Amino acid sequence: MPRFLIQQTCCLLLFFMGSFPVWAETDKAQAEALFQEGFTLFQQRYSAIAITPLEKAANLGHAEAAYHVGEILRRRYTYITEEAEAYYLQAAEGGEVYAMLRLGQIGNFCGTLRNCDYDRQRWIELAIDTALPRAETGDTDAMMAVGAAYAVAGKPEKDFEWVKRAAENDDAFAQYWMAVMLDEMDRGFYWTENGRREDVLKWLQASAEQGFPKAILKLALELKEDGRFEEANKWVDHLGKTDYFDALFNYGLIMLDGPDGMFRYPVARPIEGLAMLIALHRQKGSSEVKRAIDEYKDTLDSEVISEAEALSGSLLVDTPILHYLPKFGL
Repeated sequence: MPRFLIQQTCCLLLFFMGSFPVWAETDKAQAEALFQEGFTLFQQRYSAIAITPLEKAANLGHAEAAYHVGEILRRRYTYITEEAEAYYLQAAEGGEVYAMLRLGQIGNFCGTLRNCDYDRQRWIELAIDTALPRAETGDTDAMMAVGAAYAVAGKPEKDFEWVKRAAENDDAFAQYWMAVMLDEMDRGFYWTENGRREDVLKWLQASAEQGFPKAILKLALELKEDGRFEEANKWVDHLGKTDYFDALFNYGLIMLDGPDGMFRYPVARPIEGLAMLIALHRQKGSSEVKRAIDEYKDTLDSEVISEAEALSGSLLVDTPILHYLPKFGL
């Protein structure tokens, strides 16, 4: 072979070898951007739209995106289809523990896949083996995954233990979930209900202080139920600063009701409350919010309504309104 051809061949090989990491990094960055786009849409409950960028991210090798595509397909059909299974398998092969757990579940999750629980125990064991080493190093996401694995395995005491570990390591979601487990699932042993109640509020406050919106709302509601209105309303003031649909909706209602409402908020702020509801409806198009707006408009004078409509234009601008759906939900 002529020397100049050898030199050209070598140069081309060096070019492609040097370019490969750049291409890989570009694909990785693109996949992450697509995942973030799709995940935000998913959290807005726009699954029909979210699936497109998530599928693109999955096709670029993004494991978590593949898991969420599987989730959207499973929810759409109420069981695991063959297509959903393929995405769960891709995610599981990429190390996604929750995808392994979906493949390890039984019952209506199996759907048309009559043999989907064939290796059920293996998938659960693999999920624990994958997450446990990271959990033992202090990774709270991994702790929550281990807890979920034990829950799927039918060992609720171990699930509770790992959620508690994550909560004690300052994971805001784990702290919120501890409160839910204690309050709504009657988990853990207590000599008295007062002791249980103290821990519910303790974990909610820990999570709320870290800014987790679902904890802020639940803490305000629980304090209100206990008749601790002054404390509850301190947290109400935080609701309108979140991006959480339920928190914003409740904030608008509380501002409209003022002292006459269930929270006994010190002063009614009808302009601010109605403006929040109008802005929330503009962003989400919720029929529930629209009904509330119409009901309150019947009780307010035209000047208040006009000022609220004007103010609403500056609220929730470019703010995606999220629902904070759990990663391993129903």
